[in-house]
Amino acid sequence: MELQKAIAQRRSIKVFKRDMNIDDAALYQAIQQATDAPNHGMREPWRVVYIAKDRLGDMSKQLTKIAFPNLKKKQEDHYNVATNLGGMLALVLKEDPRQKQNLENYMAFGAFTQNLMLLLHEVGIGTCWKTPAYIFEPEMRALFGVKGDESLVGFLYLTDLEDEVPHRERHLNNIIDKF
Repeated sequence: MELQKAIAQRRSIKVFKRDMNIDDAALYQAIQQATDAPNHGMREPWRVVYIAKDRLGDMSKQLTKIAFPNLKKKQEDHYNVATNLGGMLALVLKEDPRQKQNLENYMAFGAFTQNLMLLLHEVGIGTCWKTPAYIFEPEMRALFGVKGDESLVGFLYLTDLEDEVPHRERHLNNIIDKF
């Protein structure tokens, strides 16, 4: 697939309407290839935790006890969405106490994640990046093994691609400016 076509066609897939399975080899290859993301100082401040399809139900039950205590309907809704996915990645970022290096970590992480979503799109795996407020809860960090010098920056839902997601024109007035 041509790069520009992949960039233009990749969209967040937010409808998880059927069961599917992720090709683990294709997923691992995409993660490996995404590490070629451009970054300062060849840093790789990311870590991903893969929750395979057969573990999504258990993960959802644990997650919803933390995220939605005493809210049975929200727990059920999350379980139904999560167990319909092909898998999920918890996205973990290494923090740096130095301001400049930490900013560079975030930029490198963003480039890595964008590469990953494009590479997954190329092999027919749809993605949706979720950053719910509960990712900051200490119990949620513990659930995914996030260390003291790391941040849980979100989840990448893995699913099948919809047939055709419409292209939305972008506005250049916010992108190109003269000094």
